[in-house]
Amino acid sequence: MLPEPRLARQIVETLGQSGTPLSKGVSYYNAGNESLLNAIDAHYLGSYLADGGAVFKLVVGDYGAGKSHFLYCVRDRAWQRNFAVSKVDLSPKESPYDDQRRVYAAVASALIWHELGGLGEDEQGLARFLEGTLRRVVSPHGLDLSDEGAEDLPDVRGLLQTVTSTPIDSLSYHKAIQGYLTALLRGQTRRLEALERWLHGDEVSPEDMRDLRTIGVTEKINKNNAFKMLRSLCQAVRALGYTGLALLFDEGDRMLSIGGKAEKTATDNLREVIDRCREDLPGALFMYAVPPDFLNTVVPKYPALQQRVQAANYFSRSNPFSPQIDLEHLDIPDEELLEQIGYRLLPIFELAYGVKLDQALQTANIHALSAAARNAYLAISHRRLFVKTLVTEWYRQKEEGEVALNPEVAAALIKGQSDALNLLADAQQSPY
Repeated sequence: MLPEPRLARQIVETLGQSGTPLSKGVSYYNAGNESLLNAIDAHYLGSYLADGGAVFKLVVGDYGAGKSHFLYCVRDRAWQRNFAVSKVDLSPKESPYDDQRRVYAAVASALIWHELGGLGEDEQGLARFLEGTLRRVVSPHGLDLSDEGAEDLPDVRGLLQTVTSTPIDSLSYHKAIQGYLTALLRGQTRRLEALERWLHGDEVSPEDMRDLRTIGVTEKINKNNAFKMLRSLCQAVRALGYTGLALLFDEGDRMLSIGGKAEKTATDNLREVIDRCREDLPGALFMYAVPPDFLNTVVPKYPALQQRVQAANYFSRSNPFSPQIDLEHLDIPDEELLEQIGYRLLPIFELAYGVKLDQALQTANIHALSAAARNAYLAISHRRLFVKTLVTEWYRQKEEGEVALNPEVAAALIKGQSDALNLLADAQQSPY
């Protein structure tokens, strides 16, 4: 099965530029982690979390080893199980973990509105998620949200009644969710704007609060009540008919450089989120992606955190209880993994540019670049190097003619792309 041509082009362009995956379409070339995904799906998404449980998993992988790719795969599995998903991607220059309110705000702002099977672009933000959820109920009746009669539809009344009758820890949060849905139906633009700021954990003005108090929203979201608000979000998501909430954090590289008091505060807050996952976040899957150095240099300084993330064995189908998912321990050997990725990318590349490459010759080139990437002792993950080099070389050969790559040429191509990716990584880490 292949993606639509437009998506195929986006996949290839993104991989060719940085070796990192596009947020959409990862399943078309995913390889090597099916047993991990199936274990997460069967043990958690399809059973334990659906029954209101919660779990934390630490995803461990070097730079370029596929942490983002893996989280996208988990996201897609979660969507298939009717989970809401918040995928938080933060730069190395910032982290929310030194302030609990910012943890909540990051989750709320990154909550994704996604139509399963839809071809449109996903949108982010709790407000957009609420609007999309309500619109999905109203649209089959041929009405828009603020059309006369929309509020009186039986399905809409049923949804509002379920939200109203479902226990939610924070009364203010409960009223804010109800108020936002009602304001959508009544076209109350000013109230919608105030509620959006409040629900996203942004600053709200005294004028906003005067209006919100009239509907029972009396608290502001701050670092003292942020975890209660995060739990309330999990409860609200389930009240809206979703199975649970997947919280996918891909910001571990930043933890290696913050140091000092900020590092201690961040690790303390991370530990508290882990603890609350066990009891206080119903239906929540919390995944946190980090490089191995996080485990080796940061975690040992904080015994309370170390107790929660250390593991004798890695997560697997036969050991789903381990908190660590190690992306260096996949279903197939590296040689086979890289080659499988290459074989799956080749028809996507051909579709993207409307070309047909020599299958036998490009199979040999995939093998040559795979060997060169695995034999290279470079700072960048060989998986990312392989993908970026392969796509870049395919495009060159599309323009200049196909040739077989000998081991020396393949090694030189890998080295050249490593230098380019190192420059890109340095630019992303720079504070300027």
